[in-house]
Amino acid sequence: MATFDVQLVLPVVVLVAYALLGLLCAPFHRVLGRWFLPAVIALPGLVLAGAFTARCWRMWAATGPMVTAGGLVRVDGFGLFFSFLLLIVGALTVLGSPRFLEREEADHGEFYPLVLLSVAGMIVMLQTTHLLMVLVGLEAFSLALYVLTGLTRQRVRSVESALKYFLLGAFSSGFLVYGMALLYGAAGSLDLATIGEAAAARPSAILWLGMGLVLIGLAFKVAVVPFHHWVPDVYQGAPTNVAAFMAAATKTAAFAVILRFLVGAFGEQEQVWVPLVTVLSILTMTVANLVALAQTNIKRLLAFSSISHAGYLLIAVVSGPRDGVPAVLFYLAAYVLMTLGAFAVAAAVGRADAGGESGYNLDAWAGLGWRRPWLGVAMSLFLFSLAGIPPTGGFLAKYVVFQAAVRSGSWLLAVVGVLNAVVGAYYYLRVVVALWMKETEQGEEAFPLPVPAGMAWVMALSSAGVLYLGLAPGRLLDLVESLAESLL
Repeated sequence: MATFDVQLVLPVVVLVAYALLGLLCAPFHRVLGRWFLPAVIALPGLVLAGAFTARCWRMWAATGPMVTAGGLVRVDGFGLFFSFLLLIVGALTVLGSPRFLEREEADHGEFYPLVLLSVAGMIVMLQTTHLLMVLVGLEAFSLALYVLTGLTRQRVRSVESALKYFLLGAFSSGFLVYGMALLYGAAGSLDLATIGEAAAARPSAILWLGMGLVLIGLAFKVAVVPFHHWVPDVYQGAPTNVAAFMAAATKTAAFAVILRFLVGAFGEQEQVWVPLVTVLSILTMTVANLVALAQTNIKRLLAFSSISHAGYLLIAVVSGPRDGVPAVLFYLAAYVLMTLGAFAVAAAVGRADAGGESGYNLDAWAGLGWRRPWLGVAMSLFLFSLAGIPPTGGFLAKYVVFQAAVRSGSWLLAVVGVLNAVVGAYYYLRVVVALWMKETEQGEEAFPLPVPAGMAWVMALSSAGVLYLGLAPGRLLDLVESLAESLL
């Protein structure tokens, strides 16, 4: 570690610095005003981190992958792409949160610094090919999310969700650390490139066991069946804006690591892990979609939807670097926007019952499209995208994934994926039917307030992004195809 190029880690440094500044200001949050922390601390911090990330992108485009800190930090196009996605998720989360937190009686001030720290931890995971740094980043963002999940600490369900997430998160980290220890014993290093060389030159049972344990630890984070049981309860109990952030950001960061780990390090040993991931993909899609059919709570429905999308993404992981990696990148770009948008609408509607859950029940959404047309139109668009109906980004994302499976010869996954997409369309369209074709039982007073400006911006920007990716995806598709080669 003779040289250290600080400009390569400036995005993380900026996020942590602004987070610490936000923590210093948090005790005076109510005095400074509702918009001080998001407008003066959180959003500027995310924008500045985005500017430094763009600078790193220009450097990478000119020189190729850059490594510093003795190989612990690696900056390349693959990691920078995901960093931009996470910064967008963080910015939209911050933008839509002030009025929501005030309504939920959770406007304590520490929310915004914790979001920044969580994004910083995720970026640490992305800007490395060393498992030690992956662990550091994973624990950093997980600790922040444990606190965010229990932010409405006056509610038993929220505290229960935080405790459940903490216990299962610590359990999954144990798998990850033990797997890393076995990989170190077998390969003599935690660098993914070195591990890949060891797997090719001297494969052993210890190496495969370590790979399996690390995969289990990451499977908890992306909520792959059978490691998914925490998701619906945690999403239901957590504040809706936190659930949205978890659904979008955690899956994005974890799948980036899975791609580097499986496709990058063990790309030459597909016969070992492809059958396992194929089974996990089929189980995840099928179980999540079937269980989602019985859900009447919007947050739980979106939770199982998030699980099912992990199954679709695993199809692309199995499809290999040439077709599968670009499919994952494009799918996650669309998934982030439609998930954040759907949860934003859920937060706007759920505020009709701040103290309970009835505002998130499907019956409360009956006739919403006629009483609040813009909310109805926005939610319908996001649900169409989640279901994979054209001309949305979700349709093209599923098409790219299934196309990658066909090109790689994974016909079974392609067929099962299409069948599951049909099942998923049923419960998404069931919500659309409730929005426009059912009469309300609660009356006009159920939704008396206008949508807050910040939340409206989140819906508008997400809607524009979903339509753009569905109608004019050419540039992004060309970009993600060029990033597949920078895994390791």
